[in-house]
Amino acid sequence: MRILDWQFGCLTNKELRKSMCLVPLLLASPTFADDQSQPPSQHSPINTAETPMFVSLGFDDNNDADGLKWVLETLSQYQNPKGADKHANKPLSASFFMLCGLSRGNAEVLTLWRQAAQAGHDIGNHTETHPDDKVNWNPLESWMTAEQWQEEVSHCNELLKASVDDGGVGASSVNGFRAPFLTYDDDTLNALVANGIRYDASFPAGITAEHDGTNNFWPHTLHNGSPEHDLAVNQGWKPAISAFPLWQIPMHTLIVPPDALMEKYGLPYSLRDKIAKNVPWFDFVSGKGDNFDWNLYSEPAWGAAGLSGDDVFAIYAYNLDLRLSGNKAPLALGLHSAFYGLVNGQEPIGMPGSTVETRRAALERFIEYALSKPDVRFVSHIELVDWMHSPEPMTLCPSSEWDVYKTYQKGDSVSYQGKDYVAKWWTTQQIPGLYENSPWEEIEACTVSPI
Repeated sequence: MRILDWQFGCLTNKELRKSMCLVPLLLASPTFADDQSQPPSQHSPINTAETPMFVSLGFDDNNDADGLKWVLETLSQYQNPKGADKHANKPLSASFFMLCGLSRGNAEVLTLWRQAAQAGHDIGNHTETHPDDKVNWNPLESWMTAEQWQEEVSHCNELLKASVDDGGVGASSVNGFRAPFLTYDDDTLNALVANGIRYDASFPAGITAEHDGTNNFWPHTLHNGSPEHDLAVNQGWKPAISAFPLWQIPMHTLIVPPDALMEKYGLPYSLRDKIAKNVPWFDFVSGKGDNFDWNLYSEPAWGAAGLSGDDVFAIYAYNLDLRLSGNKAPLALGLHSAFYGLVNGQEPIGMPGSTVETRRAALERFIEYALSKPDVRFVSHIELVDWMHSPEPMTLCPSSEWDVYKTYQKGDSVSYQGKDYVAKWWTTQQIPGLYENSPWEEIEACTVSPI
């Protein structure tokens, strides 16, 4: 499948390395990251109609002040749509995977990291030095030891969790991790567990033909492995891994909208044709391409697509619409805050089809497009994990008046004499709002039904 080369680089199939470094970590009695086992599923844990449509933005590196400042300010200017659930009416939250070593002495960047933590964003670990754990570009042959992975993760965690007075970021917890270059193995994952990290956002997802954007996997744990990682193992471009008490935030391939829908998303040309000319291994028929903005915006000579901001907006919007028409699996996007600001007063190099201004406009346009959908909720990756632990349905606005002859179940909503109510339990022939301790509870806020 050549499309996978676009995602993860040109890979070869060699014999898996045998890891001899697991015992020292296990003897350290790590604090296990998460004890809930959630097998991979293509279904929401609750009724799809009452399931929020989660959008989760994850920004890597975050070592350039101009872009990071713009991202934080932009997120603070928007609110999730109205509703009664905990994420409704709240400022947008996101996840930030910090590359710690590059900013230890940068007061301006550290101040922004602290602001992100104070604003309630999810502060994640992207290692201390961003190592590329491959030998001769072969992800099945690594050079890092278990102790080196432990150092990369723990040293970064120490900075993120240290108090501001001690020069740290002051994050109350570091729950998430993204592997540099999306390269990982058992040693990586053991280091995450040993450092109390609860989730990873590095694994391939949506790579099979059966996943069409309407039926993608929901977040799941690695107690029982990962089906699409296992497929990558069988195809020879990922190393086999053991079972781990870690959640996975699936970073699904994004599907480029087909030619018949170009007008809907504001493009007068075939986006699949454009990408196929720039990326020789792009699969025109499936339209599946990479999730990360680096691969969307960067130079075709580097193996990326060199797209414009309008192109990227079309891809993001189409993939949101696919999910809304299907199982509402979360749309998690891989981003780099540096792309949304000047670097040393200059445009970031290697993005010929866009500028800082047009990339900012594309992300804002997508945010506004998503927020026009009443059941969309922008949340961080850790908020997704917490929701999977305790799924909370949206309270849907009533679509009909109360009927004295109808039986209602818990969660049903009705309108009566100009007010909205939701049933607290099974009820029939009970007038809403008639007396205290009624089976009906008045709704002060609700989500307009997406149907």
